[in-house]
Amino acid sequence: MAREAKMALSDRESERLARIETALLKLSDLDWQIFLALHFDDMSVREIARHACLSQRRVKRRLCRVIRIVARELEDGP
Repeated sequence: MAREAKMALSDRESERLARIETALLKLSDLDWQIFLALHFDDMSVREIARHACLSQRRVKRRLCRVIRIVARELEDGP
């Protein structure tokens, strides 16, 4: 008999995840695509730059913007 693993999140963790989701929804389409490529497609900044026709510097700036947006949303929490 297989057991299902259930992850129970505390209220604090659920609130934090909701805030992160809210922040990610504020991203532009390009910033969202860059974020996904880096974190879920395991692409390097160089690969993302080539794929998006951007310089590596621009990709890094956009990733910094994503971090600021998420951090700002988390700071606004209780």
